Amino acid sequence: MRLPTLFAVLLLGAAPLAAAAPAPAPAPARNAAPSAGWMRGEGLAVDPALRLGTLPNGMRFIIRQNRTPPREASVRLRIDTGSLNEAEDQRGLAHFLEHMVLNGTENVPEGEFVKRLERHGLRFGPDTNASTDFGQTVFKLDLPQTDKDTLDEAFFLLREVAGRATLNAGAIDRERGIVLSEERARASPSYRQLTDELAWLYPGQLLPNRLPIGTTEVIRTAPRQRLLDFYRAWYRPERATLIVAGDVDPAEIEQRILKQFGDWKGVGPAGTPADQGRPATRSPDARVFVDPAIAAAVTLSWVRPPDLSPDSADKRRRDLEDQLAATILNRRLEKLAQRDDKPPFVSARLSLGDTEKTAESTALSAQARLGDWKSALATIDQEQRRLVQYGVTADEVERELTGVRAALDASLAAASTRTSNALAETLVAAVDRETVVTSPADRLAFFNAIEGGLTPAAVHAAAKRLFAGNGPLLYLTLPRPTATREAALAAYRTSQQVAVAAPLAQAKVAWPYDRFGTPGTVAERKEFAAIGTTHVRFANGVRLTVRPSQSRKEQILVSVRFGHGRLAMDPAGFSPEWALGQALIFGGTGKLDADQVNRAMTGKLVGANFAVEDDRFVLGGATRPADFRTELQLLTAYMTDAAWRPLGWERLKAQANSFHDRFESSPGGMLSRELGLILRSGDKRWGIPDRAMMKASSIADGRALLEPALKAGPAEVIIVGDIDVETAIAETAATFGALPAATGPAPAAGPMRFPAAPSGPITLFHKGRDDQAVGLIAWPTTGYGPRTRQESRKLSLLGSVFQLRLTEQLREKEGVSYSPGAGSAASQTWGDYGYLAAQVEAPPAKLDGFFAEAQQIAADLAAKPIDADELNRARKPLLASIERTRDGNGFWLGALQDLGTDPFTLQSILTQQADYEAITPADLQAAARRYLVAGDSVKVKVVKGDPKLKIIPPYPKGTVGMVVDRD
Repeated sequence: MRLPTLFAVLLLGAAPLAAAAPAPAPAPARNAAPSAGWMRGEGLAVDPALRLGTLPNGMRFIIRQNRTPPREASVRLRIDTGSLNEAEDQRGLAHFLEHMVLNGTENVPEGEFVKRLERHGLRFGPDTNASTDFGQTVFKLDLPQTDKDTLDEAFFLLREVAGRATLNAGAIDRERGIVLSEERARASPSYRQLTDELAWLYPGQLLPNRLPIGTTEVIRTAPRQRLLDFYRAWYRPERATLIVAGDVDPAEIEQRILKQFGDWKGVGPAGTPADQGRPATRSPDARVFVDPAIAAAVTLSWVRPPDLSPDSADKRRRDLEDQLAATILNRRLEKLAQRDDKPPFVSARLSLGDTEKTAESTALSAQARLGDWKSALATIDQEQRRLVQYGVTADEVERELTGVRAALDASLAAASTRTSNALAETLVAAVDRETVVTSPADRLAFFNAIEGGLTPAAVHAAAKRLFAGNGPLLYLTLPRPTATREAALAAYRTSQQVAVAAPLAQAKVAWPYDRFGTPGTVAERKEFAAIGTTHVRFANGVRLTVRPSQSRKEQILVSVRFGHGRLAMDPAGFSPEWALGQALIFGGTGKLDADQVNRAMTGKLVGANFAVEDDRFVLGGATRPADFRTELQLLTAYMTDAAWRPLGWERLKAQANSFHDRFESSPGGMLSRELGLILRSGDKRWGIPDRAMMKASSIADGRALLEPALKAGPAEVIIVGDIDVETAIAETAATFGALPAATGPAPAAGPMRFPAAPSGPITLFHKGRDDQAVGLIAWPTTGYGPRTRQESRKLSLLGSVFQLRLTEQLREKEGVSYSPGAGSAASQTWGDYGYLAAQVEAPPAKLDGFFAEAQQIAADLAAKPIDADELNRARKPLLASIERTRDGNGFWLGALQDLGTDPFTLQSILTQQADYEAITPADLQAAARRYLVAGDSVKVKVVKGDPKLKIIPPYPKGTVGMVVDRD
């Protein structure tokens, strides 16, 4: 299902819903690429930066030259088939084939596909991946280099996928366990609920019975011939599109495509797309779904046949009107959720769906407060009727149009630095949805042309369209069987009898935080030329670090680090971190509540978020140059005038049972809840409060921790992106630099202990399926600092090698698990604390084997050095990832912390690549000998059982183990 947001579809210009894109009349031809006619839309001009073509065999291609990041490219091979084309005895084979075509071809032996890419710097997962949907299968390569050798390898391997898969019977049998592992991992309560809801919404249609993972029976038993039949029917050139976006020569890439794929021919008869059926004619009806791990929620849906007309300017105008109506209703619903008195629901939202060209839907959903689904249902029903009956106000339309224009302006300004990865994904979506990709300039021109016609009357008409079709179909989810279908229908009919009034116009809200006192003066300034960074200390003690960069136009990231984070928390008391972020941001400011803050920001591209780190609290946001001043004012307002309204805290508190039910519903959920405590000897700063603690908590708990840090003043402001140094200094001086002097010494870090190894695995229990289990093994290592920098990086690379071996053994050889993983973690706050861990999802009976395999890998790594090829396959993707992340702003936002006060920050940045390049097999062997000691490892397994229980075997006498008293 596709539910694009208003701004997303406007900026991408590739989705059929509200894609406010090109000018209403075709643009003049501008260096038109050959054979570009297959991407068409009435009144729409194809982005002239695209080179499109069709090979004689019917295969299509799109090439987009793009130099962000430099010397990289993203390649996508899209096959126009997915699970909707499966027969009943093929359910799951589209996805199974996605695995198999990467697992043995005419020229690449089984197990070698990923290894070949690793040698070119691609990691399995982040850089080498594939996905199967209802209607498409996509193979993805993100190339760290665009040199001839890397391009040769990428095109060669994708050509192997296209028509040369061998589908060896033995390989198929070995892969069954991996696909079944993926099925187990997906088999969550939310997946069961999705399956049930699709069947409820689309009875008699194919879609509810063709979820891509398929059935375990087919996965276990489908013979080779059945996979071969599907492969030959659908993996054909006329159903393929190759997409290349990156720092390449389009003419040269076109010749590569012709040379590599020109001889591809289909084998046997082509597949015939299955009849998907049409939405059934239905009267209002209801269904109740009960699952303890699903929060109480209610959804009203309207289902209608899909609009399969070609993409056009008129269609996009209608879609934009629809999305404006939906966005306005969502604003109203959010305002209701922010009421200071008893809100009718935790949250609510209207979504528009284009369900794989089989149906369109409008879904109005609300998450109910504890035990009160009737209020949620009544409110969303009445707000829907208010919208349809009375329409929208002029001020509501003006607000949304102002936001649309701001987003389109920013998109145009940032067009030259869109990433190749994002462009490739946009192009895949356009091909899948059969829409025209237009340029940012044309999208803005289109909006300019139609803006005058986007009146309240036009949006009101759109609102009426949204609720056409079969419905409403009421879908109620409950954690307990406390209501019936009849009760749900009765509650809906009761609400229908309540008359609704016209909406009230909303007054504009002025932003009151434009003065914070006399701007601060600069007391010290340092230049760090090696990394293009400036550091300033203001007279009040505030420190500012600025790194200008043109790598992402229109993007400025801001981080404000203050206080002392987890260091300020009590190790013996559970942290309020679970609710702190919403408590601060949703509480608004002293002068404006959260809704007023949002309205005051109309037309501004700003944001505010909050996080807790080991040694700091962090306020952050992203903006563009035009709104940079406002962004700093917004963050300063939260710093100096947080209101502590209970709204955000209470919204999360109302979900306390749901949080824990979801944790307990799967082995991965239970591990994520408990692992922080286990690996830190029961230090409760890394624990999540239990249900009773959450319910008994209040915003006063968060305020008591955070308010002293807020009042003490910010310690450090970091700004990276499309900004010049002097502007950053001037605007910071007027905001954070104008605040009272910061005070308060940092608390000592104190000890952080990895637990001693108990005599056996620590066992946790979950409520999911009997065949679901997770195992983890971890060894204590060391932290990250001046003394341990190189050692920590050796451990990081050792973790990558461990990952390779674990994948080779458990996935490729044994077919036990879809995604075994391993890696190293090192603390920079607790300097001697760190660990290397390996984890697997597997049937319970396989966990002991996993622990034995992991111990054997550790022993082998300690016994002898790895060979050059394995080191290359681990190190090269790591170095490529470092280079890629350094091109963006996100890396620098984190890496520049404490630059002006701690020399290690600069040292860490400058030595990163050289340290990894210098590591030898002997270094890794020495690290394995020192840290991967069998008797030191802590093992954890999570199996089916009562989550209230926990088995912790005895610890060796005289050692400190794990002390946990959750209840």
